[in-house]
Amino acid sequence: MMVNFVFLRGPGVARNMNQRTICVVLSFFVIGVAAGGERGTGRSAEPAVRYASEFPGIDIGAQINAAYANLPAKGGEIVLTEGGSFSTPVVFDTPNKPVLLVGLPADITTLTYEGSGGTAMTFDYGTQHRMGHGMRDVTLTGPGNSSNTVGVIFGGANGAEGIDFRDFKIQSFGVNLQMGSHTWLAQFDHGMIRDGGVNVLLGPNLVQAGEQILFQHVTFADAPPPHTNSVWVQGGGPEVVFSDCSFDQAQLRVGSSGAATGAQVVVHGTHFENPNWQWNGAVNYDYITMDNTPGNYVRLTDSYFLQDAQSGGPSRFISVNGGMLFLCGIGMFTPAGSPLANFAVLAGGAQADWYGLEDLSGNIKGSWFGK
Repeated sequence: MMVNFVFLRGPGVARNMNQRTICVVLSFFVIGVAAGGERGTGRSAEPAVRYASEFPGIDIGAQINAAYANLPAKGGEIVLTEGGSFSTPVVFDTPNKPVLLVGLPADITTLTYEGSGGTAMTFDYGTQHRMGHGMRDVTLTGPGNSSNTVGVIFGGANGAEGIDFRDFKIQSFGVNLQMGSHTWLAQFDHGMIRDGGVNVLLGPNLVQAGEQILFQHVTFADAPPPHTNSVWVQGGGPEVVFSDCSFDQAQLRVGSSGAATGAQVVVHGTHFENPNWQWNGAVNYDYITMDNTPGNYVRLTDSYFLQDAQSGGPSRFISVNGGMLFLCGIGMFTPAGSPLANFAVLAGGAQADWYGLEDLSGNIKGSWFGK
């Protein structure tokens, strides 16, 4: 309900704002909601928001778990007002009880996992077409990229259909992000996944998993030497889309050697680069590699490949050992002292189809595609 109060002072009724008139308008909303009730109905409703800091626990992981247990059966939202360290794994796995974990952006809410192993966070609660649960505005940091740890697993025995991560960062785990079974229609938007032994693992042998897994405006970065298998879409038929992403010192691998079925991957508007070429131990690597499964299919469009090493850089950007690679609207640049032999190399019966390829450096010694 809006209530307006107008106070007028002056000789007569004000006709315009030039007269010596004081007009103060106070507007406010009066919202009558009884504690725990629904607005305008008088019916009792159980609130579906919890603040983790209000629950007891030996660390923030235990507090988050306690807040989740206290949510109503339909699920709800857990708000983090601050970050902290934890060794208690966060587990959201009650069937049909989705959750949205919310912090503050720009590393303000940083959760640092100090466990010696295991998974820091698990999202595994169901597949009932419920959309938008997941995580927002949280940075999750692990104990190191060589540790026997996983940052986040989404999916599993119950699943994580419709999960959505936004404005997030996951870093410094043995595996930063891993998909489990019963998972589809998953979206990861405007985030960073970096410094993982494996940054993303979309594994094989999963049950009902892999349809429309979307990464949009996500940076995959800082894979340790040899920088390979960093974002690994394994065989088994997943359908994965990378839109407007960046792969900075992180290889995209598609398929699993010897797998019966391949992987379907779309890459659009994406940037590939080796900015850490001067790191101690850094080596040349294929920006994209496709395993020898005939069913692999990669559609790569409107993307850019940049090579930073002034000399001694890679001889190629892509290796295709099986399946089909389609390219369209691709640009590339490599310094004069570090020419490519070929843009891509095909082997093992692999095929490629392409048009609209531009070498902005004019620095490929051989053909675009070699064998």
